[in-house]
Formats: sequence, structure tokens, C-alpha cells
Amino acid sequence: MHLKRIAMPKSWSLPRKGKRFIIRGKGPYTSKISFPLLVILRDLLKEVKTRKEAKKVLQEGLVFINNRIVKDEKFNVGLFDRIYIKKLEKTFSLYLTKKGKLIIQEINKERALKKPCKVIGKKNIKGNKIQINLYDGKNLITDKKDFKVGDTLILDLKKNNIIDCLKLAKGAFVFIIGGKHIGNIGKISEIDNKISVVIEDKTFKISKENIFVIEKGEFK
Repeated sequence: MHLKRIAMPKSWSLPRKGKRFIIRGKGPYTSKISFPLLVILRDLLKEVKTRKEAKKVLQEGLVFINNRIVKDEKFNVGLFDRIYIKKLEKTFSLYLTKKGKLIIQEINKERALKKPCKVIGKKNIKGNKIQINLYDGKNLITDKKDFKVGDTLILDLKKNNIIDCLKLAKGAFVFIIGGKHIGNIGKISEIDNKISVVIEDKTFKISKENIFVIEKGEFK
């Protein structure tokens, strides 16, 4: 399946004229916060010129998403995913600008080894365990009960375990992923039905679903 360029999400900073169609991705993310891997390799990083070249690179196992080899050019790469290109020996991640556009940026080795994941659901399961549902489609089983919806878990991508939990709480640094303040970084000053966030010395009420708790150094 392909997508007409004219119908691309507004977050895609790609030309709408030219070729009529563009590849449609598949995976857990919505198209508003993700790109198909082919688009990243060909149109953003410009490491390949054609889909055929992209397929060859992928089949050689030269591209890692969150520390695992991905060979499907339709694979959806989402916000905060870590993209390692073996040929370049560089790691990249997707972010949103203040205009709501998805961009790709190179990140350092320290951030490349860990990834923030927002908790979007949790439920009790057998064995007195908790199933944690993350925004990128992952489900984790844990016996820790202090993780709450809206918190962000920091995952070690090599060991595939949780190394930290950033609480959705007063004083937390947050990245706005939706609404009119999209792309801004702020600090929580109060939590109610909506969350009060201080952005550049001004306070705004923002919906919980548009807030992503981050480490202070995520954008260094």
C-alpha cells in the first residue's frame, strides 16, 4: 500500500509535488509521529537514492532500530526511536520541531544506548505481576507497582531492561508532542485535570496525552 503525497501527514517535511505516491509505513506508531524506514534512508538522510538501494542496505543488516536489525523498508520509525547506521557509525533519533514537523538528528553514544518510552497503560496479570504498555507498542512484565500512566521509562537497549523511571510529577521536564505548544520543552508546575507547564517563563495548561516526560539532557 502507498500513500498519496498530497495526503501525507502535516508533520512530514517532504515535498508534496513530484512523484504521486510515497510508501506507507507499518507498525505501532501513527503516521503523525513516525516515518517509514525507507523515507528516513532515502529522503531524510539521503544515504540511498532508490528503494532498490534501500532494500539492499537493509538486507545486509546494516540498519538497527533500538539495537535490533530491521530489514523491512516499511517499518515505522517513531518519535525518540534510536536509528543506528552501521556504515556511518552514527546514531540518529526522531524529534518534533515547534512547527510540528518531524526531523532527524544525530545523537551521541550515551543517548544511543537508552531510549525514553512513555507508559500509556498498565494492568495486573497472573503471578502478582504488572503488564506495562508503552507508547511504541512494547509490553513489559514487571513486579514493580509504582509505575503509573504518564510516567516515562528509560530502557537500556542492550540489556532490554528498565534503568530509570521519570515520574509525571511537579518539577519534571517535559516535551510537548501535540497541540499548539508542540515541540516545546517545559517544566511541570502543577498537576490537575490538565497539567500546568512552564515554557519560557509562561505557564500553559496542556493535556496529559500531549506530554512526554524526558531527561533534561535528551536534547543535548
